Amino acid sequence: MLMLCMGLLLEKKSNVWIGMEIHLKKKRITVYDCFQKESNSIDIPQVKKLTVLITNLLVESSGDEVDKVKMIPFEIEQAQGLPKTKHPFNCGIFLVKILECQSLKIGDMTKINDDNALELRRTLSCEIFNQFVDESFGK
Repeated sequence: MLMLCMGLLLEKKSNVWIGMEIHLKKKRITVYDCFQKESNSIDIPQVKKLTVLITNLLVESSGDEVDKVKMIPFEIEQAQGLPKTKHPFNCGIFLVKILECQSLKIGDMTKINDDNALELRRTLSCEIFNQFVDESFGK
């Protein structure tokens, strides 16, 4: 299984992040969209193009002659029951925490909310500092 996080432009004036979990064996892409505005991430052209790109990469990497017409395309599904933000600038931290909960199989994501977003950012900053910077800081 491969997890990929990428940013896509959903509106003309703001970047909204979506996450994707790509299941190579199941040929499925699960889209994680945490922006409260009703958007259908499945209809984003870049996501559809990604399914074609991944399929072509798999065909090319196999080294075998494969009939591209008979290749099963990737199915796209939208994850349900995710915490939603009212602010596009919170999408990034929401997405990081949602994917973290998903990878750790944590179902309760009620602490991921707009009221708690600043604290989530602080916590993540401290984790990054402690893990990567603390040892070399001040040397």
